[in-house]
Amino acid sequence: GRVSPREVVQLKLALQAIIPIKTACLYSDNEEIRSIGERLNLCESLRERIEREIQPDPPQLINKGDVIAAGFSPELDELRSISRGGRDYLLRIQEEEAQKTGIQSLKVGYNNVFGYYLEVRNTYKDQVPQEWIRKQTLANAERYITQELKEYEEKIMGADEKILALETRLFTELVTDMAEFIPQIQINANIIARLDCLLSFAKAAEEHRYVRPVVADDCVLQIKAGRHPVIETQLPMGEEYVPNDIELDSEQQQIMIITGPNMAGKSALLRQTALITLMAQMGCFVPAESAHVGLVDKIFTRVGASDNISLGESTFMVEMTEASDILNNVTPRSLVLFDELGRGTSTYDGISIAWAIVEYLHEHQGAQARTLFATHYHELNEMEKNFSRIKNYNVSVKELNGKVIFLRKLIRGGSEHSFGIHVAEIAGMPKSIVNRANTILKQLEADNTSVGVESRQNLGQTASAGMQLSFFQLDDPVLCQIRDEIIGLDINNLTPVEALNKLNEIKKIVTGRS
Repeated sequence: GRVSPREVVQLKLALQAIIPIKTACLYSDNEEIRSIGERLNLCESLRERIEREIQPDPPQLINKGDVIAAGFSPELDELRSISRGGRDYLLRIQEEEAQKTGIQSLKVGYNNVFGYYLEVRNTYKDQVPQEWIRKQTLANAERYITQELKEYEEKIMGADEKILALETRLFTELVTDMAEFIPQIQINANIIARLDCLLSFAKAAEEHRYVRPVVADDCVLQIKAGRHPVIETQLPMGEEYVPNDIELDSEQQQIMIITGPNMAGKSALLRQTALITLMAQMGCFVPAESAHVGLVDKIFTRVGASDNISLGESTFMVEMTEASDILNNVTPRSLVLFDELGRGTSTYDGISIAWAIVEYLHEHQGAQARTLFATHYHELNEMEKNFSRIKNYNVSVKELNGKVIFLRKLIRGGSEHSFGIHVAEIAGMPKSIVNRANTILKQLEADNTSVGVESRQNLGQTASAGMQLSFFQLDDPVLCQIRDEIIGLDINNLTPVEALNKLNEIKKIVTGRS
């Protein structure tokens, strides 16, 4: 009942657009698409009535007028003729009266006081007929009204109001009658939406080389050369997305613990697994060489870091709330994706919680869901030795000349390194900080006695060592960096300018530290 005139015309255009769609469906070789075409209702009577009753380009609001099409209502056409043809009518009256009276300067005018009038200059006032009624005297002219002018004025003044009332009544009648077509229109909308979705699936599958997955009533998830449907479309020109395999089931490999460095692609792997599963179950082809998707009842994800400070919830609190929600609702039919669980608290708390959660998903009879668990806690790789359905994987990298190359390929076995310092260097961290971090890391790895308070004391001693620049402290990081800079110089081929530049760089290292 609130539809606007413009929306009514849009409905007509939409119904017209269904005609070629229905024809295409009916001539399809596919039985399902033919049945879709048969259910499309063209609503010819409604379309024709809108075409006949409403202007092609009406205003948004009915009270703006000019909504009903010309030729539909004789009464409306007559009123419009009076309203729009007023100037011509007045000119005709002016010409007729001028011929009758011989007053050549006769003019028809209008004001808000007494409406339409005939104006006669004083030169001709003796020729004014007796039946004219004088209404106003001016300096060099007089104004009169006639019975014909007053009758016309009444007509023209009421015409606009009558036009609006009549157009409103006719439009309301149309809208009321349109209500009976609502069920057919809604069915059409649903069918067109379904066709649109299927067409999008088909176009995406054709354009991006998707394959038809097997959706089965089992607990096997097997994806060969799976890809992320969004990331692969946003890669730089000439760069190929590195596909990966995923195999999960309830007998041999229920949980995959995925380790590997930052930026290697662990999160993308988790997300593409969820997306491929979701796409398969909604009837879409998937970005992979092949896919077998055992029916999944829920996809649970705990990814990313967030907080809700306004409600007093820290990042870790939000993380634990989401994890507990997963564990309270998981079933053996679910797909569970954990990304960096426990990173919001201390290392040992985080490892303990992560271990306990993975153990619960493996051991609890009602929670043995297919699970991907991406983590930097390399200690979790020990779980494979104690739990039969847990398998270790890592996203591989290659070290070359002190640089790390991300291969983004999932391979069997755990990883021992996160390469976090390398990522810090890529992010533009000052070189002195990167070098100092490497020194502390080597000392911590060499010490390897990090237990409780003792580990914190060792870390404190390690971090405090080298804070004061000393030429007698051989492991000072700044001295090490200066030594490396000097050792790398080719003195025999060094020009004076290059020597000064190198000396300036060494000075910056020292002054930056001090």
